[in-house]
Amino acid sequence: MRDELNRNQVTDTQTTCDNLRDAAYHEAGHVVVARFLGLTIGKIEIEEDGSGRADISSAEHLPLIDQIALCVAGIEAQELFNCPMHEHAALGDYVKVSRLVAGLTEAESYEHRQAGYSRALEILKNQLPEIDRLADQLIKQRRIEATLKNGELRGQTGLNSKSVVFGRQPIPPAFELEEQ
Repeated sequence: MRDELNRNQVTDTQTTCDNLRDAAYHEAGHVVVARFLGLTIGKIEIEEDGSGRADISSAEHLPLIDQIALCVAGIEAQELFNCPMHEHAALGDYVKVSRLVAGLTEAESYEHRQAGYSRALEILKNQLPEIDRLADQLIKQRRIEATLKNGELRGQTGLNSKSVVFGRQPIPPAFELEEQ
C-alpha cells in the first residue's frame, strides 16, 4: 500500500511538472510572436493543471496571416520544444482561428491557416533561446507581470531589447518583468 502511494505521488509530481512545462512553452510562444508583431504584453501566467494565459493587446489591426500566426504560436512552440498537448489544450486558439477565417472559402481558409502556421514557425525558429528563457522563468515563477520601462526590456527573461531584434523590426516598447 505504501509503495502504491509513493508511486502515485511521483506520478502526480511528474504530471504537474509536465503540465507546467507544456503551458510555459505554449504561452512563451504566444508572447514571443506578439512582441515580434509589435503588440503589448501584460500578465503571463501558467497553472499546475497545464492551463495558462498571456494578456496581449488587440491584434485586429494586423494582417490576417499575422493574426492567425499569433493564435497558433503556442501550438507551434509546443511542437518545437516537444511539449505534448493534453486533450483540450489550444482549443481556444483553434476557436479564434476559426472565427478569423469565417466567411472565407474553404480553399482561402486553408491557404490563410497554412500561411499563419508558417509565419508563426518562422518567427519562433528565430527566437528559440528567448522562448526557452521565458518558459523557464514561467515555470519558476508561474506568473510574470510585464510593464513598460524606459524604452528597454528589463527583467529575468533574457529578452533584451538592446541585443535582440525580431526579424525585420526592432522589439516593440520594452517591459520590466516583475516577480509576483
